[in-house]
Amino acid sequence: MRSVDDGHATPARTAGSSTPATVAPSPKPPLFQHPKRVAIVGAGLFLVAALIAGAIGSADTTNLLTSQRQPKEVESFSPQQNAIVPPNTPITVDLRDDLTGDITICGPNPENCTPIPFDQLRFVSGLGQLTFKPGEYPGHPDQPTDITNYPAGPVTVHVEYRPQGTQNVIGTFTWSFVAKA
Repeated sequence: MRSVDDGHATPARTAGSSTPATVAPSPKPPLFQHPKRVAIVGAGLFLVAALIAGAIGSADTTNLLTSQRQPKEVESFSPQQNAIVPPNTPITVDLRDDLTGDITICGPNPENCTPIPFDQLRFVSGLGQLTFKPGEYPGHPDQPTDITNYPAGPVTVHVEYRPQGTQNVIGTFTWSFVAKA
């Protein structure tokens, strides 16, 4: 008998089959290409957000610099408390929409007061806004108002407000500014 030597006892290879090669796993790509840059940008954005939050939280939205509180019936007024303004600056008081009022101007001392007649004021009834401009008589351009300029120095404005259509005063509000020539 004859024997055939097949060589090593290994299985024969067939076409199309291959021995899987051992491939080393590739390392994961970094989450950020430049992590230090990302950290710097993130810190900058955090700082900006913190500054904005701080500014909003500490913002003073009142227009009084004194201990007197602005009543809720007075929505706004100008000139602002302690502002320095020209002697012919308009005075505006924005009351609650259903209110009207009377304005008295005192200056330079508290005893020297002049009530402003209602016909010398501009009044927007739907908005509750009163405006007085020295020297401008609404509807009578040829006639001056009782006050043509504020006196130099401190000027105090007193407002007595009431519901439109009545004479029953429900509150007062006072503030002052400085008129400079």
